[in-house]
Amino acid sequence: MTEYDAVLFDMDGVTVSTANAWRTLEAEEILPAAGDGIDIEDVRALSVEDSYERLDMMASVTLDVDRQGFLDLYDDYAEEVYRERAALMDGYEGFVGRLDDRDLAIGLVSASCREWVEMVLDRFDLWDTYDVILSATDVDGPSKPDPTPYLMAADSLGVDPERCIVVEDSAHGIESATAAGAYCIALRGAGNETTDLSTADAIADDPADLREMVFELLGETDEGRTVRSTQST
Repeated sequence: MTEYDAVLFDMDGVTVSTANAWRTLEAEEILPAAGDGIDIEDVRALSVEDSYERLDMMASVTLDVDRQGFLDLYDDYAEEVYRERAALMDGYEGFVGRLDDRDLAIGLVSASCREWVEMVLDRFDLWDTYDVILSATDVDGPSKPDPTPYLMAADSLGVDPERCIVVEDSAHGIESATAAGAYCIALRGAGNETTDLSTADAIADDPADLREMVFELLGETDEGRTVRSTQST
């Protein structure tokens, strides 16, 4: 019997690759329109709401928009990012199909707003893939890095958070998952090449590596291969 009952995926940077699109738009359009003194690194791996809160507290930044205006700048480009530029993880449909065949619960837990999540679900026809879908809009409490999103997802599925595997790509996402008690695999990819992912339980170099790690945890080990824990390196 496996130790795990569910696999929970982050959206941006895991389920879909959007980092390059967002970073280009942030550098060229969004942040220059938002104010002066903003470095793109100031908002790396943060939700839009958290980005505004952080920038609003920085003495070196002068914002020319209020909170809603900041959100609107991102909304103006969301359709382009999620309906045109986003790419689904290589092998994702087969991956989640294999998880479903094992009767594991599958969830999507995103720090993006519900409208953006639904764009991804529509574009890639993923509505029937998940047993739980949580966006920042759905979370009754603080978003990542707080554990609330993953605790809510586990509760919705009726499983213990410690029996969940979470796939994340950011330091805040990892913190959220591990604080909830889940086993967290960090996926290395576009947009997080230099991010410190060492607080995850394991790091996957690419989607194929991720799939092998997940199925090893579920008891489908490949000959001579073991999960590489970040705690032992």
